[in-house]
Amino acid sequence: METVVLCAVLGMAGVCALVLGCYRRAREGEALVLVRGGEPTRVRFGGTWVWPVVERAEVLDLSVRKVVVERRGGQGLSCRDGIRVDLRATFLVKVPRDEVGVLRVAREVGCARANQPGEVHALLEERFACALARSVSTFNFDELVADRGLFIDHVGVEVGTELLGFRLERMSLGRLEQTPLDQLDPTNVVDARGIQKLTERASQLSVDAGGPWSSELGAAAVRPRESAEEELMREVERAMTDRTRRN
Repeated sequence: METVVLCAVLGMAGVCALVLGCYRRAREGEALVLVRGGEPTRVRFGGTWVWPVVERAEVLDLSVRKVVVERRGGQGLSCRDGIRVDLRATFLVKVPRDEVGVLRVAREVGCARANQPGEVHALLEERFACALARSVSTFNFDELVADRGLFIDHVGVEVGTELLGFRLERMSLGRLEQTPLDQLDPTNVVDARGIQKLTERASQLSVDAGGPWSSELGAAAVRPRESAEEELMREVERAMTDRTRRN
């Protein structure tokens, strides 16, 4: 009799352990994606029962991911006036804590892939790079460096909302400066235009630096302008020579 009772108790304990093992709870910053054959996929942000064989539960991480886009040198982005810029932008993205967003990421990306920061970077980096390139091309260089906030807003519009279910939380801009002259290719149409623009800028700066000189000093006023132009052209020639040697 005691043996029967003991077996019954052990049996009940086993059943309880089995049932409890079927209960899954998503931690803070996670979602459970429940897949059952022939039925719509469900999403749970707390705890739920997951029955073995009948259905499968996958965990989706909802924490913020960082996607960094950097373009420098020959890969620098061209402004509307042809001047090329080096930049480094950081995009923060996450899966929104709602059923629609979670289901879309699970369907189009997959939970396992979406949980890997490197995979998320690979998925979205080119999309963000294109948005940056389109935005840079709408600004002159001076406009770009004068108002970073306006540029960031413009990039946000270009990025849009089609991010495979991810949502752009914030973008920050680190490096934003003119690409060094020796990194430009004078045989490239866009770079040649940028070099011409820089030459014109140097000429104008030298005139502005001269100020309202009197007519007696008019001849002397020409010399700084010519010197600045000659120095810039020497830089261009050096850049062309160095590029020829490297090739």
